[in-house]
Amino acid sequence: MINLFDNNDTNDYEFLLNHVGTDVYVNESAQPVKALITNTNLEQNYDDKKISSLSPLNRGDIVLFGDKKYMIISEINGQRYNKFKGIMRWLPHTIVVNSECRFSTLNCYITVGNLSIAAGQVLSIPDGNITVFCTDYCRDLELKIDARFLLYGQAFKVTGIDRFSMPGMLILSCEKDSINTVSDDLVNGIAGGLACPVDIVSESAELFVGASTQLAYTSTKGAPVTFTSSDEGIAVVDATGLVTGINEGSATITVYNATNDRISDAIAIDVVAPPDSFTITITNDTSTPNEIKTNMTKTYNAVVYRGATLDEFETVTWSLYADDQVSTTTLAIITSQDARICKVKNNGASSGYVQLKAILASDNTVLAWIRIRMRPLL
Repeated sequence: MINLFDNNDTNDYEFLLNHVGTDVYVNESAQPVKALITNTNLEQNYDDKKISSLSPLNRGDIVLFGDKKYMIISEINGQRYNKFKGIMRWLPHTIVVNSECRFSTLNCYITVGNLSIAAGQVLSIPDGNITVFCTDYCRDLELKIDARFLLYGQAFKVTGIDRFSMPGMLILSCEKDSINTVSDDLVNGIAGGLACPVDIVSESAELFVGASTQLAYTSTKGAPVTFTSSDEGIAVVDATGLVTGINEGSATITVYNATNDRISDAIAIDVVAPPDSFTITITNDTSTPNEIKTNMTKTYNAVVYRGATLDEFETVTWSLYADDQVSTTTLAIITSQDARICKVKNNGASSGYVQLKAILASDNTVLAWIRIRMRPLL
């Protein structure tokens, strides 16, 4: 009979892997790993299995085998006989731990005092103390003392965090806590879930295609957030909440607590076509609009367009400058002006240039210039 765990012939072992090995995924890897898995009766209160592979196995590794998650719990001393081996234990429980509105979802197994939690056994907590065993490979969990979680409708808080006794594993000492009906989300089984809101402060907005707006939001205790758009063909949002209109239509922008997507807020964004831009053209009905002879006066008209359409309602204001478009001038003066018409008089000059400017009254970024030469009378 072949002993899969004592075989020291790599070629034979590879043959066994290829023919009777099972594909498993270690630590949510994208590619499966071939492993030999057999049952063990080392601890009858748990669903433990032996595992061996040519790929490294370390305590705390999470192994997806079938539709169950297991954790490597045995001490791994390194590669033996050109293969790695260990004991993995089924993780029957999933808890969501709240540590200052940072939520950690942990697959784990639990012990109560000196009693083990077997598959299918009803959790009984006579003294209110339990111990939670899970992987410690996620160092960014930010778990702290007094972090809370719900399990089978009962609240617990963390009283001790041990990362040293079994390297690769996280051991949480926990005690029974009181349910808080105001802050605990009993429907979704999340301790303190109702006390960690994220809120978009900005009002629902209308946004032009191609324009952007920054959403203002709050997150309890500064918990990290993520943003999503219901339709990125209409509007997109970046990691800071900056929304940009892409095409006309409506989209919903949602902000989530980055560690618990059940905590969220949303805002409606309507993306509309930008208004047609205005342009101004300055005209004069003479054959020499760009010159005025000494002491003579000319009348100039501002023609305003909205897109390609003539606009008859917008008005302009007029001003006169030196040829540098900045300095004042004495070469000519404006004798009168109204909403669209301006009269400019040569102030006795026989040479030089002036610049006449028309500015749209409703938008001072829309303007037009005409350069006018001062000429002698004869």
